[in-house]
Amino acid sequence: MKDEDNIKRVRELMVRLGVKGEIIIHERVSGRTTEDAEKALGVLRKYILKSLLLKSKHNRYIAVIITGDKRLDFKKLEKISGLKKLRLASPEEVERYTGFRIGGVPPFIFHELCPTYVDKDVMEREYVIGAAGTEYAGIKFKPSELKKLNYIIVDITK
Repeated sequence: MKDEDNIKRVRELMVRLGVKGEIIIHERVSGRTTEDAEKALGVLRKYILKSLLLKSKHNRYIAVIITGDKRLDFKKLEKISGLKKLRLASPEEVERYTGFRIGGVPPFIFHELCPTYVDKDVMEREYVIGAAGTEYAGIKFKPSELKKLNYIIVDITK
């Protein structure tokens, strides 16, 4: 699927969910990793979101949203979620499950797919930028928009 089609899908998802945000295109520089996004967008990594899909020992999926300056604490997440042996989903699993490739997974997509945990530090930012369907686009929005999705806000980082 083309990047333009994925961005359109994200716009439609935002409208359907009632989420407000600004899509920013950065065509020349990939935002696939936090470091790349930091350069492409010209913002500190504490404002960049990592939207991660995890898989449990029993093939259950959950998602986490953390800022780019933090690392996920798997032990905390396993205790909070009640799931054991969590691991990051493979790139193929991410694309199959979300319909988006790694580096382009929008933070709102999990609303209809699986339980989603947002690190409490995300909510302390004045704004955040998540992926908008492709590694060449981001969505700038207020973290309070995530509350509309009934995501679970907890301490899940180191």
